[in-house]
Amino acid sequence: MMKAPAFLSNRYLLLASRVSLGMVFIVAAVPKIAAPESFAVSIEAYELLPLFVVNAAAIVIPWVELSCGLFLVAGCYARASSALLGALLALFVVAISAAVLRGLNINCGCFAGADATPVGWGKVLEDIALLIPAWLVFRNVNGPAAAVIESPTPTPPPATRG
Repeated sequence: MMKAPAFLSNRYLLLASRVSLGMVFIVAAVPKIAAPESFAVSIEAYELLPLFVVNAAAIVIPWVELSCGLFLVAGCYARASSALLGALLALFVVAISAAVLRGLNINCGCFAGADATPVGWGKVLEDIALLIPAWLVFRNVNGPAAAVIESPTPTPPPATRG
């Protein structure tokens, strides 16, 4: 197996990845939580979910985004949060790609009312780009840069012979 370049586990790159990914999802979640009905309309426009699931998704997804974003910024549960957000991003890539391929002229719903951007390949690329920091955090949470990502456990001083 090929070893990844050392810069991928640089503690400052991982800190920036963790905090920036967390902030993106915090900013995206707040307007959706404030107006779930608007987000439900955006979800319904994708024509992928049955109507009885749309409202539940409109309520649950923003809270998952907010919780994971806050955990990433705080530096706890980073591995689980990056995995959940990575799964959401993959789901978003599939949903937006399906909408583009079917020729739907709809807003992405990414940032609720603040972002009335139509779906398109640019949005797919944005979500793929956000998968990179999610992967970096997930991959390195137990690695050499873990001290920046998660609270380090104190190690006792070495025993001295005397």
